[in-house]
Amino acid sequence: MLSGFAVRDSVPIVLSIPSFNLTIRFFFEAFRGAFTFISMRVGVFDSGIGGVTVLRALEKRFSGVEFFYFGDTANVPYGTKSPGQIQSLVLSAAHRMKSFDLDALVIACNTASSLAYSEFRLVFPSIPLVDVVDAGVATVIGDRKEGGLGPVLVLGTRATVRSGEYRRRISALSPGLQVMEQECPLLVPLIEEGWVDHPVLHTVVEEYVKPWRASGPGAALLACTHYPWIETAVRAALPGWRVLNSGASVARILVREFPKEKFQSGGPNRISWFFSDPESVALTRLGASPGDLQRF
Repeated sequence: MLSGFAVRDSVPIVLSIPSFNLTIRFFFEAFRGAFTFISMRVGVFDSGIGGVTVLRALEKRFSGVEFFYFGDTANVPYGTKSPGQIQSLVLSAAHRMKSFDLDALVIACNTASSLAYSEFRLVFPSIPLVDVVDAGVATVIGDRKEGGLGPVLVLGTRATVRSGEYRRRISALSPGLQVMEQECPLLVPLIEEGWVDHPVLHTVVEEYVKPWRASGPGAALLACTHYPWIETAVRAALPGWRVLNSGASVARILVREFPKEKFQSGGPNRISWFFSDPESVALTRLGASPGDLQRF
């Protein structure tokens, strides 16, 4: 085997010379080009396109990684569903992802991380799972260590906020920190629709944060991976507040799981896009063409 070359998911190419009865097998990656430097296969899962914000942060940090993006767009949004329904959807999606032979999986959905981590672990018992809620909490604690003052306002889906995971985990690490939470059920549908700078979006954000504005300034945590798409709107609605995005923390957590050289092969990253309903995806957010999207 050639060290450092991608050979997984390969097919044998057989050259047969009858007179010598000689068979030579070359292993190339199936129909994707030979000898590409791929050191890791990392899955990124979200209910829709929100996890793309996490994927972009990972792309900036790592090289030579094959990313598989999985968006359960047939069932987005997760955040308005019951815990039992969310767990059922996650279990189904995880079983469909299992055949991709992943080295690690990033759960880039706060709702799924809050309510269905165990379902992911049931299907993936032995690979690292990066929980985006842990990344969000790490971002908050890092902000405090750097001198950030004031309360923390967690902006998330209804299911994420009602799970209590952010309040519980932040309070465990910083008991004196005031944690406020706001359910934002309308934001994910608007973002999936592509209305990231629409007047309606700005009005909705304003309504959600208005009750908390006088409690600050402090830090507003974007506790849904869809929300970095609308960070400008959040900043406009919360003047003087720090707006925290956990994408960089996800990358730091992931790199701790593997030797540094695993993520620094020097080759280009590669992305494969998979959605449960590809036809519903807003392509402009992916930088992809319709032919790039596959169903899972």
